[in-house]
Amino acid sequence: MDRAFFKHSLAPLLLLSAACATSSRQEQALGSKDPTRGDGPRPEPARLYSDVAWLADDAREGRRAGTRGELAAARWLAARLESLGTEPLGTQGFLQAFQVPLTPLDRGGSFLAGEDGTGRTRFDDAENVVPLFCSGGAEAQGPLVFAGYGIAADDLGWNDYGDGSVEGAIVVVVRGTPPVERIAAATVEGETAENPHGSAPTQSSSWQGMGALFHKVIEAKRRGALAVVVAQHPTRLEPLPPFNSGRGAQANIPALMISAKVVEAFLPEYADLVGRLDRGDGVERPRRVGAATVRADVVRESGTAYNVLARIPGRVPGRTVVVGAHFDHLGRGGPGSLAPQQQGQIHNGADDNASGTAVCLEIARILMEEKPAGDVVIALWSGEELGLLGSEYWARAPTLDLSVVSMNINLDMVGRAASGKLSVLGAGTAEDFEAWLDAAGPKAALELQVNLSGQGVGGSDHQTFIKRDIPALHLFTGLHSDYHRPSDDVEGFHAEGASQVASLTLDLLARAHATSEILWAEPAVEAVASPRGGFRTRFGSIPDYAYDGTGLRLDGTSPGGPAEHAGLLRGDVIYSIDDVEIEGMGDFMYVLNAHKPGDVITVRYVRDGDRESVPLTLESTQAE
Repeated sequence: MDRAFFKHSLAPLLLLSAACATSSRQEQALGSKDPTRGDGPRPEPARLYSDVAWLADDAREGRRAGTRGELAAARWLAARLESLGTEPLGTQGFLQAFQVPLTPLDRGGSFLAGEDGTGRTRFDDAENVVPLFCSGGAEAQGPLVFAGYGIAADDLGWNDYGDGSVEGAIVVVVRGTPPVERIAAATVEGETAENPHGSAPTQSSSWQGMGALFHKVIEAKRRGALAVVVAQHPTRLEPLPPFNSGRGAQANIPALMISAKVVEAFLPEYADLVGRLDRGDGVERPRRVGAATVRADVVRESGTAYNVLARIPGRVPGRTVVVGAHFDHLGRGGPGSLAPQQQGQIHNGADDNASGTAVCLEIARILMEEKPAGDVVIALWSGEELGLLGSEYWARAPTLDLSVVSMNINLDMVGRAASGKLSVLGAGTAEDFEAWLDAAGPKAALELQVNLSGQGVGGSDHQTFIKRDIPALHLFTGLHSDYHRPSDDVEGFHAEGASQVASLTLDLLARAHATSEILWAEPAVEAVASPRGGFRTRFGSIPDYAYDGTGLRLDGTSPGGPAEHAGLLRGDVIYSIDDVEIEGMGDFMYVLNAHKPGDVITVRYVRDGDRESVPLTLESTQAE
């Protein structure tokens, strides 16, 4: 049988076009020998390659949930499933809509205006005024109040707020921290979650994360500030940081970064005041310096994303197996990207996760030709890269009775199996899984690296099922240097290996339908570093090792790390991450080991007696 690539248009109701012959070289690279299926329909590597190429084309703009590229992909997938004859299982045919946060935007209209020594003045150019990553989009008017570095730490002998009030004010603070020698009574731990044995203290670590921009903004907001303006240090004239849409922290008040030139227009003695602070001379603060109006022209909106859902009826209706893969990716970078210097470039996500999506389409094609014994749901999720939003939405608003779902097979990053190796996570969530995998792996010519652990493993959509005590397996060919970078393109996709993964999935489906009951098993906790290919995740925290309560209390955050980006602060007590309770450092390290760089986790914590939560994107400890 000749192999063929298929061309697909963008139209929502597209059917497969005529096949064109591949070259002999492509025939050799994409041959579809399948040792597991006899004379029945077999996974065809050429189809897999063609589908990955379409999904990972630049025209899809990285398939970020809630964007036109993701919508085009969702419609194309729905049309493909319809052309195969599957039954729609969404709320709008094959589609199920849900809301996701869109990438925040700086529209360029931020300003600071007020009375200076010569009259009314306004600064609105990007060299002098930019919104901070955590800013809300709003305007505020009020007295302009200078509050030093915006640090309040009596235990370190420093308090820029003293007994003064900034209620209803626009607070101006200096970027950075005072010199280390200004710390009057500090115990410098210098320890982080990644280096529990300690390290030489730096100026920022000595101040325990209080120089972080978000810390300064929240410190003022706690005291009633209407807005916060962070000014350049008069002698450390670093460029103003551009608005960073990749950070997760939100202050929900206007927050700007301004040049020293701007603050000097309202406070001519600014350089002298900061110099006196740095020398340890007495300086009155907070002090009113005039009145101003500020506007942060930041837009934070939500958009519509779509799950694509189809049902394949079995010969004997009854229990259902959900075979799923997420089809969204990172768009042009932002949260989750491991290429901070390439923000704005399209992240095509050929392996992550056009590969798993293509395998699902091929499984659907084969099952429609050779009816399965039981029902199968093909679930193509969106919003996974934003924190499993699509699969979680479906689980809370299911389009079939969840009680009939016997298990989930999750295909996330299955496009790099050239070595013949495949990791399988969650194998301890059902009593039968380990034996099935022992038998199925060799039949598919795959060497399986089986991990029994379940909760907290893998950072992908199988977690949605595991947290509901539904057995689930996650198939995964491992991390690589292209992961969450613009270089994850179709050229790195291994179609023959993906066809072997499809064969393994079909084998597991047959075993699931041949089993009278798949019994949930509470998986044992085990280390999961081995399938991660040597990558280690970075949270960017400074734990309080003296804390003896339940949870993990932070003594600060590492400058520029994920915890700082997410807005976590000194004194926050983390009590859970995703659905793993954090009772101490052991639980915390388990979660880090169970995830990969780029995963978005939900951190729940207590701050000032209130329970809050924030998404946090884990980073790699390996330098870019």
